[in-house]
Amino acid sequence: MKSYNGLYETMMDHEEIKAAIKSAAKHKTGRKSVRKVLEDLDGSAKEVAEAITKPGGWYPPKHEPQPRQDGTHKKLRMIQKPRWNNEQIVHHMLMRQLRPIITKSLYRYACGSIPGRGTHYAKDTMLRWRNGYNGKRFYVAELDIRHFYDTVDTERLKERIDRTIRDRRFKELLFRVIDGGGPGLPKGFYTSPWLAHFVLTPMDYYIVQTLRPDHYLRYVDNLFLFSRNKKELHNMVREIGRYLKSELGLEIKGDWQVFRFETVHRRTGKMAGRAINALGFVIHRDRVGMRKSILKRARRKAYKIGREKRYRRIDAAAMVSYMGYFSHSDTYGYYLRYIKPNVSIQRCKRRIAAADKKQKEARRQHDAVA
Repeated sequence: MKSYNGLYETMMDHEEIKAAIKSAAKHKTGRKSVRKVLEDLDGSAKEVAEAITKPGGWYPPKHEPQPRQDGTHKKLRMIQKPRWNNEQIVHHMLMRQLRPIITKSLYRYACGSIPGRGTHYAKDTMLRWRNGYNGKRFYVAELDIRHFYDTVDTERLKERIDRTIRDRRFKELLFRVIDGGGPGLPKGFYTSPWLAHFVLTPMDYYIVQTLRPDHYLRYVDNLFLFSRNKKELHNMVREIGRYLKSELGLEIKGDWQVFRFETVHRRTGKMAGRAINALGFVIHRDRVGMRKSILKRARRKAYKIGREKRYRRIDAAAMVSYMGYFSHSDTYGYYLRYIKPNVSIQRCKRRIAAADKKQKEARRQHDAVA
C-alpha cells in the first residue's frame, strides 16, 4: 500500500489556506460572517494558520446533534452543524489533501457525494447493466448497512489512515476532527462522506475480486449486486455480512432482499419479477419511472403554486429540483398531466434568479454603507 507524507506542509501553505477558505465559502456568501472573512482573505488565512499552530494545537468544538428532515426520503436525521469559521475551513483544508488520496483508490462504481458520481450516474450505470442482459433473466440484491454513519468504528478507521499517511502532524489534526464528532462519522461534516468511502473501499474490492457478481454498485452505504444466479447472490449477501462484521465492525440492515428483475415470460407473455426501486427512481425492464412518493410531492407542490398563483422562492426551488427527476426518467406524460397545467418551470427559474439578484443587491448596498 502506498503511503503519503508532506501533507501538513502543503496544507499550511498560505495560498492553500486561502483556497480552502474559498472552497468552504461556496454557496455561503450570503452570510455576513463569511463575507467578512472573504473581504480580508490574507488576514483570515493567517488567523487560521495561527489557530492551528498555537501551543496545544487546534481542537474542534463539541456539537449537539440537531434533527433535520431529509427532503427526498422524509427521514428524520440527526445532523451536527460545524461552525464556519474556522471549523469548516479546517475540514476543507484537510480534505483538499486527503480527497485526491481517497479518490485514487476508489472503486469505479462507488457513488454518492463524489463529483460526477451522483444519483444520475448510478441510475444510468444500472440501466446499462440491465440492457446488457438483453431481456434474459437476472437477479438483484439490494442491501444497506445498518446505521452506517453512527456505527463506523473510528479506531479501525484511524488505524487504516495510519497505514496510509505517514505525516504525523496532518494525522493529529485529522484525528481530532474524527474524535470530536463521534460516535461514528457525524452527518453534516464535510469530511464524513469522503471518510465513509475510505472505510468501505476495501469491501468494494472484496466483493468485486472475491465474490465476483456480474455487476456491483455502491451508493454510499446502499449496495446493489446483479447476477444470473439467485443462489449465488444469497451466498454473496451472507459473505458480505461476515466481512462487514469481522473486518469493519458493521452490520447489514435486516431488510435486505434478493429478487428477480422483471421480465416477460416467453410462453405466457405475463410479467414476472419486479423493478429496481432505488435512488428516487424505479427502473423497469423497458422504462424508468419515479418513486411514487416523489411524484406525489411534486404534484402537491404544483397544485399549491397553481392554487395560490404565487411563486415563492422556496416553492420554486422545490419544483426545479423535482424537474431533475422528471428530466431523467420516462415520466413526461405525468408532467404534462399534473405539473405543467399548474406551474411554469421557466417562471420558477426566473423567480429564483430574481430572488438571488435581489439578495446580492441588498448585500452590496449593506457592504457599501458599512
